[in-house]
Amino acid sequence: MRKIVFILLAAIIGFTANAGIISLPENASDVTKAMVTAPATTKTATAKKSSKSKLFMKILKNKLEKMAAKGKKAGDKSKIVAALLAFFLGNLGIHDFYLGNKKAGLLKIILTVAGIVLIAVGVATLATTATVTVPVLALIGWILLLGVSIWALIDFIRILTGSYQPVDGSYTD
Repeated sequence: MRKIVFILLAAIIGFTANAGIISLPENASDVTKAMVTAPATTKTATAKKSSKSKLFMKILKNKLEKMAAKGKKAGDKSKIVAALLAFFLGNLGIHDFYLGNKKAGLLKIILTVAGIVLIAVGVATLATTATVTVPVLALIGWILLLGVSIWALIDFIRILTGSYQPVDGSYTD
């Protein structure tokens, strides 16, 4: 996702730089002036603008490559966002995906969907039978949903206390 954002950002800046909307200031440092290969005395106004945009794109490309090479920095995740996701969408495991714990998130989604399906099947069988019986499948589904809800509540408390950290580092706040 991050690479897509960088590519889109580079494309937007490239289009605007080539259109003359973004350009380097006239008083660029000697290091950036040395990066331009053609001498500045023989350039026209449009040539100056295009060389500045090329220089800008070269600098931007270098910075984006450095950022992409580093990958995710430690501390890219917010504790507040993780806690809110755990509180409101905990049964679906969205907070686990956010924190990089994909296996736990997938397990929570599977258990939640299985619980909902079992409740629906149990209620449907209760409605089709003439005798009043205990819908065992509905009870099993309810127990599954209750278990996942308790698990999500424990994750919420662990996020607030700081014992549930992101996989790739620590929180920003």
